[in-house]
Amino acid sequence: MTQVFRTAADEDLTESAAIAQAARVLMAGGLALIPTETVYGLAVAVSAFTCPSAGATEPLVNGCPVPAEGTGYRRIFDLKQRELTQTVPWLVDGADALERYGHDADPGAQALARAFWPGALTLIVPARDDVPAFMRAADGTVALRSSASPVVAALIEACGSPLACTSANTHGAPAPASFSAVEQRILDGVDIAIDAGATPCQDASTIVSFPGGEPQIIRQGALSAADIKRVLKEPCGPERATSLRKG
Repeated sequence: MTQVFRTAADEDLTESAAIAQAARVLMAGGLALIPTETVYGLAVAVSAFTCPSAGATEPLVNGCPVPAEGTGYRRIFDLKQRELTQTVPWLVDGADALERYGHDADPGAQALARAFWPGALTLIVPARDDVPAFMRAADGTVALRSSASPVVAALIEACGSPLACTSANTHGAPAPASFSAVEQRILDGVDIAIDAGATPCQDASTIVSFPGGEPQIIRQGALSAADIKRVLKEPCGPERATSLRKG
């Protein structure tokens, strides 16, 4: 049975039993259901899966073996019922993560991170070589977001690791914006869950990439295209004459 902890929005998480236990599960390679400020997510600690699996029978992604069946990482895909090649975004601790886990981030991405992180914005950047190949997209990128959720921030600090986290829903179904909206089979499939009620944003994050140096909205979410365009056209940021295109 899944262990469920409940937290309040204004709860002090400094000595939280929920955070301590969830961190232990995550660092051991387990799978957690966690609240972000956007939607509930399925999360694992990246540091628990940095080394490729040795088993020759495991499938490959980008030429690299993925973690074995039954591990927290593989269970994300089993629960969501989606392909292993559809990589999982990382939740990180701040704007400097763009260069810690990515490299040569577009100036526009850096400006957006400064303006909106922590917040409901995911940025796609070229991944560094130490990002596991099975966690990268086919084009060598990684999706990063600094979440405004106190639970996420506390878990990242407690684990000392980014979290690979994707929405806690069957692929193609609505992403849950409250604990009560999580599918029962999803809840039953995780090792630990944190219930913080309804999320503040009630919508997924907006995803932005910069292919060829031009901004492109891959998914429109809680952060508006107008806000993104405003920051990219500010005098202190990069000039962007090309309109943002919805992907």
